[in-house]
Amino acid sequence: MKASVLIPVYNKAPFVKEAVESVLSGTFRDIEVVCVDDGSTDTSLQVLHTIHDPRLRMIALPGNRGPAAAANAGIDACIGEYIVRLDADDIAVADRVARQVTFMDTHPDIGASGGQLELFGATNKTWAFPLDPDDCAAQLLFGVPVSQGASILRRSVLEEHGLRYDPTWPRFGEDWLFWLRMARVTRFANIPDTVALYRRGEHNIGHGRDRVADYDLLVRAALGSYKIPFNEAEVAAHLMGLYIFKDPPTRSSVRRLRAWHGRLLAINSERGLFPRKAFAERVTRSWERLFFYLARYGSAAALEHMRLSGSWPGDRLAYLAKYRVNALLGRVTNG
Repeated sequence: MKASVLIPVYNKAPFVKEAVESVLSGTFRDIEVVCVDDGSTDTSLQVLHTIHDPRLRMIALPGNRGPAAAANAGIDACIGEYIVRLDADDIAVADRVARQVTFMDTHPDIGASGGQLELFGATNKTWAFPLDPDDCAAQLLFGVPVSQGASILRRSVLEEHGLRYDPTWPRFGEDWLFWLRMARVTRFANIPDTVALYRRGEHNIGHGRDRVADYDLLVRAALGSYKIPFNEAEVAAHLMGLYIFKDPPTRSSVRRLRAWHGRLLAINSERGLFPRKAFAERVTRSWERLFFYLARYGSAAALEHMRLSGSWPGDRLAYLAKYRVNALLGRVTNG
């Protein structure tokens, strides 16, 4: 068996049949589809039983154990050379598995890879991920380098190193922690093609959660995994660099972020935790993009960002002025 497509399922009755059939009807035939029902309280399991294909296997867990435990049960059951992840409310493009298997076959040094996502539902846009392994490694302190639902994993790497998701972690962000552990033993990459359609809406696992609290825990775990010391102010600064604000940004908090970025660069220069050039570029992108988020909170923090950047581009000044006028007129949201 070349590829096992793993689809954990929890209360996705309206979507799961479309997800499964998008794989079964795809161009790559040497597959099995392993669906793990995580104690759904809707009709997800009954919907799965309406799909009649010998390549489909179903595992029903006795109660809701969470996404990490469901994924682990699926990994244990998969027999393919590769494990392809798909979320139960998403849709795989027709040749997704074929393209990803070809990439992995021709890049034996890559333990896991992904692709690009096209978002649909509440919003319609592309969710882009870095292509180069160095850029993927540099992403690890800032979020996931590979989308879980667009990923393909080399099963031999998981088995050799005993890699599984942490079932004790709260429901959100188990994928980031998994990539952090996997990065110790292998490299990541992404192909430039769209491999799945990602459905946005109220059914997403992160919907309605306290985003600040979730990412606060994840940032601490990410920094801790590389033994990077931090204090509370530096956690808040790192969150700001992810465009997540514990408090409305001020000139002082912008300065703290600038200092924190400098410290991260110094630590990486000394310890070589990440590819140095790619990491410096990733920090720069985080800093540069921050300006457009600061503009939502007023002029002071955004102007301090420009001062610390050492330039006053006319287009950014115009953007800030236009945004603040529209905020006063109620056309855009403050914060």
